[in-house]
Amino acid sequence: MNYHTQHAPLGAFASFTLGLPGSRGGFGQSLCGPADHNVYVGHRCAKPGAAWQLLPFYRRPEKAAVAAFTGETGKVPATPPRMIDITAVTRDLGWASDTWRHNDFSFRLLSPFARTEDPAAMTDTDARHAFAPVICAEISYDNTEVDSTVELLFGLGNTEVPLRPLEDSCTDLQGFAAGRGFGFAARPSDIEEPMQSLDLFDPPALDHRGLHLLGSEAALVFRVPAGESRRFPLALGFYQAGIVTTGIEASYYYTKFFPDLEDVLRHGLAAHARYVAQSEARDAELVGAALNDDQRWLIAQATHSYLGSSQLLLHEGRPLWVVNEGEYRMINTFDLTVDHLFFELAWHPWAVRNTLDLFVRRYRYTDSIQRPGGGAPVPGGISFAHDMGVANQFTLPGTSSYECTGLHGCFSHMTMEQLLNWICCAVTYADKTGDIGWLREQQALLLDCAESLRRRDDPDPSQRTGLIKWDSHRCGPNGSEITTYDSLDVSLGQARNNLYIAVKAFATWTLLERAFATLGLRTDAEAARASAHLAAAAIAAQFEDDTGTFPAVFEAGNKSRILPAVEGLVFPLYLGFAEELRTRHPGLFAQLSRHLCNVLQPGVCLDAESGAWKISSTSTNTWFSKIALAQHVVRRLFPNALSEAANQADAVHARMQRSTPLGRFAMVDQVHSTTGTDLGSRYYPRIVTACLWMEPQACPPNQESVIRIR
Repeated sequence: MNYHTQHAPLGAFASFTLGLPGSRGGFGQSLCGPADHNVYVGHRCAKPGAAWQLLPFYRRPEKAAVAAFTGETGKVPATPPRMIDITAVTRDLGWASDTWRHNDFSFRLLSPFARTEDPAAMTDTDARHAFAPVICAEISYDNTEVDSTVELLFGLGNTEVPLRPLEDSCTDLQGFAAGRGFGFAARPSDIEEPMQSLDLFDPPALDHRGLHLLGSEAALVFRVPAGESRRFPLALGFYQAGIVTTGIEASYYYTKFFPDLEDVLRHGLAAHARYVAQSEARDAELVGAALNDDQRWLIAQATHSYLGSSQLLLHEGRPLWVVNEGEYRMINTFDLTVDHLFFELAWHPWAVRNTLDLFVRRYRYTDSIQRPGGGAPVPGGISFAHDMGVANQFTLPGTSSYECTGLHGCFSHMTMEQLLNWICCAVTYADKTGDIGWLREQQALLLDCAESLRRRDDPDPSQRTGLIKWDSHRCGPNGSEITTYDSLDVSLGQARNNLYIAVKAFATWTLLERAFATLGLRTDAEAARASAHLAAAAIAAQFEDDTGTFPAVFEAGNKSRILPAVEGLVFPLYLGFAEELRTRHPGLFAQLSRHLCNVLQPGVCLDAESGAWKISSTSTNTWFSKIALAQHVVRRLFPNALSEAANQADAVHARMQRSTPLGRFAMVDQVHSTTGTDLGSRYYPRIVTACLWMEPQACPPNQESVIRIR
């Protein structure tokens, strides 16, 4: 139970983070980690002198807040609260819920989500419901067997500004807010007495109405009479008005439908029953999936973190979709977009098209290419930037916040990677949704992408081997291209002659063949098929019969072994034609199967000590998002490679994420495979790729594709 979870509405780039015992959390807007609020949730017997029993989501202050005014600590409250021992609490994380229980007391947070259509085509009523920046909570107590009244408490402390009572701005809400930015509310009929001076750690100081605007804590108190069981709804809302980004000036989309925080909270309470039903439907879908408990937990935790990074903006009257890169807050990092693809196609497919269109309009470029080690640059082709900016700052057209010149590792250019990503996302989107009209609009661009892909093999057609051997001139004479695996060693960091990139390029050619056939471009479809065959043959030629594996890089006697050798196959697998490719290329698939059998062994790509999967045999920096993807491909296409040890790894992965220090930052992607320590990519959305494990049980049905492999 040692983990935070991000409880977040879709598109608000905001989270109410809670769950790590002995730690603070609370409301965070566009943060790179949890907020630092004391969250007070608990109960007590309503008798004089009774102490509050509170869940362990706060830290006792070193001195009373009154000391800031008096210079002295003041008197200690007669009955300080008691922190509930976490071992006496049960916690259940669902796909859209998080519930804590202590005896007859329970507290539940809900992060509802559902399939949404293009927001530009929604009615205002549907948009309000889909994109309200609000999450729901419920606090309850079963007091049927007790002969005295019980009080329940929900509140905050240690906020950046004193919390104002909502009754000062409206009469139909009871609750508190930090300025206009965030707050919580209940129905007035459920509240007998709002409280601001809780007397938790300070001597009492109350004004004419029993509050104190300088108080350090604010809370609502609910009463459950003897012999009754009651459940009280709460709305936890966010609001940020006006322009919130630069480069591209945009506001939050929800500001079209909600004028202020009070309206958000009012809506959250009014729609509480609908949101509860929505959340419970998601929870039931996850429970019904053919998965084990650890797999279900990993999907639930990952989905919560993805929602916390999601951001729907309003630009020139139109929706603009963003997923921020967790703690790094980069905007629509393309090598994350390609992994969020599968979740988004299930729940908000319009977001995929929205992102791809923005990459085309603003973040594509045409480069030159050069041989490794320099040489005269020659025309390359089209590609796309690594990202669109950082921390609400959109970069200039054709540029990213990440990519720099003259480097061989982290922060170099990912030109080849992003070219592949645009093709894979575009064709997969059009195929899965049946949006052939959009695919036709991209016809010229897809042809340009195919030519760019060929030239990065070699500008001279007679010299092409099917492998990527040239670097973008943007890297400079002393640099080289990298892959999304930027923080790993050369086994996955280098793009040129890389096994991971080679198989992904092979799969990309099969997607292009599929798209060109749909568009009636028979000659181009045949050419794409020929390129796929060339790539398959080139990869197969690198197989080492003596080791039964592929080297990670086809240069300099590389001895690293990697799991992402099969990552690119996720796209044909997802679109349902992977077995047709196996029939076309039986030799390559047999080699990949043998490779996986030999690398999914302790000491290679299974950590010999922890049992965790490793994406590279020569690096302990393993990424859970990419493990999830590899697991899906291996389970569906190469199940013979799964040993008992490999199948038991989900429990290892879940245990690492549920433990400190990882648990402090909700979902963490980069983890030391042996120790389970945090290596980066905190508060991260990318692990939502694990939703692939649920296919087809929980994903809503998609329109049958009209694209077929020829």
